Amino acid sequence: MERKIIRLAVVLTLVLLFAGLGTSLAGVDRTGTVSATATLGASTSLTVQAKKISDNTDVSSIDFGSLPGGTTDKLPDRYVAVEAHSNYGVWELEIYTNNFPTIQPSTTTWGYQYGGMKGSVDGNRAPMKWGAYVSTTTVADPPADLDDWNWIKDKKDLDMPGTGPDESWGNAHSGGYTNIAYGGPAYMNVIEPGTGLTGGTADTDNKLVVYAVGQFGSAPADSYSTTISFDLYHE
Repeated sequence: MERKIIRLAVVLTLVLLFAGLGTSLAGVDRTGTVSATATLGASTSLTVQAKKISDNTDVSSIDFGSLPGGTTDKLPDRYVAVEAHSNYGVWELEIYTNNFPTIQPSTTTWGYQYGGMKGSVDGNRAPMKWGAYVSTTTVADPPADLDDWNWIKDKKDLDMPGTGPDESWGNAHSGGYTNIAYGGPAYMNVIEPGTGLTGGTADTDNKLVVYAVGQFGSAPADSYSTTISFDLYHE
């Protein structure tokens, strides 16, 4: 009986000893290390597609149609669906026209701003404004407050001497005025009307829509056209 008691005491002592070792080790005797490295390549994609507002079907262009004389601001029955992905740390998505890709237009004939649609006669132009949203929404024709929409800038835009803010393409691009969205590898903010150039509305699926308004109030009777471009770029 005494041996059983002694044996039980030894077992209990060992159990308590190992239990203590499992929870109270405090000293590090050796350290081993192994390095881990990776190189991640850049990944970007951009798709743009014109669609009908009424049923979201694909169309080939943003078509304002034949407009009666006296038309001022006009929202066409089309919008642009955009999807952008980039794993760069900071990226931007901008909208613009490039109506004079090979020359700087005459300021005498064209003035200093060239964004929007060109007429068939030199000097005729119909400016355009854009409104971006995280998803399709109801937009009045014309929108109630275009002051919150931004101009579609042209890559040849100049600053008019002696006026207020610098309206050149370079300043608009560097200042973020031309951006419809910006983000990083895991987020996107869409510059919805009234949200500010560095604010925006958080987007969860990397998709957005862009509505364009033609401003024909100062445009002479003519046929107008342009190509609206979107650039996904990074800093």
